[in-house]
Amino acid sequence: MKSMMIVSLSLFASLAFGQATDVKILNATNPPTSNNIQMGDVLSRSIEVEVDAAYQLPKTSLPMKGESRNGIELRDISVQTSKGSSTSIYKITLSYQVFVSAAKPIVMQLPDEHLALIGGAKALSIDIPAWKFWYAPLVAEGITNAKDNMQPQSKPVLIDLNMHRSRLWAALTLLVTGLLGLVYVNADKRWLPFMNGAFAQAHRNIKKLGHEQAANKNALMYMHQAFNKIYGANLFANELEHFLAANPKFLKMKQEITQFFEHSNAALFANQSANANQLQQLKTLSKRLRDCERGI
Repeated sequence: MKSMMIVSLSLFASLAFGQATDVKILNATNPPTSNNIQMGDVLSRSIEVEVDAAYQLPKTSLPMKGESRNGIELRDISVQTSKGSSTSIYKITLSYQVFVSAAKPIVMQLPDEHLALIGGAKALSIDIPAWKFWYAPLVAEGITNAKDNMQPQSKPVLIDLNMHRSRLWAALTLLVTGLLGLVYVNADKRWLPFMNGAFAQAHRNIKKLGHEQAANKNALMYMHQAFNKIYGANLFANELEHFLAANPKFLKMKQEITQFFEHSNAALFANQSANANQLQQLKTLSKRLRDCERGI
């Protein structure tokens, strides 16, 4: 009994859509309602068929977009193709828009479509039959005074902007915070009080130095002034442990600071000549100490 019902339904679908047995209908849909259709309404229908892989659906077989027949205009058409080893599946979707003026309800129809397939041994086509519906006029027939029959328009629903406003302020806050963070990390200028620390000043002064003979000694002097300002007194190499204990944010640079004091003592007190890269090394060291000073 179940097998007979399936065969009957398949036969009914084939007859309803006018298909040959070589065109297998997988799915066919029409608009959900066939009454109270008015001017400007869009009606969509689709059909999905399976054919032998040798057959193709050329673009020349498709109706032209914008074509109008009896007050029905083809607004859009799309074709989706799935190729298999032995068969091809075509899903055709058509959207129509109603453009007709009538003073009373009339019966209209979506036009029938015949889409020819090519490439096979015999002529086949995908036949989509006409679909009838009731058109409802916008204005009643015989109306004498349109003004008396006008209906009040409903106001559009207001959009709650509070959520969007909160998101906007949150995004702006993150943006400003990010910009301030970039300025705090990278800027050399004294735009804000917390950016003008001892090593920030030393780094600015060292960057201004040229390549004259006294540049290295001046750079060493600026570095010592920064250490002394933070320590609160003249800082010597044997007091580094006290300095680091009082300023633990510089602990991660203990080795570099120790090496600086060794090189400084050799340059200032042992008259050791500075190499060509020492000034650049002091610039790099002052920047890293400035970052430590800022907690970066």
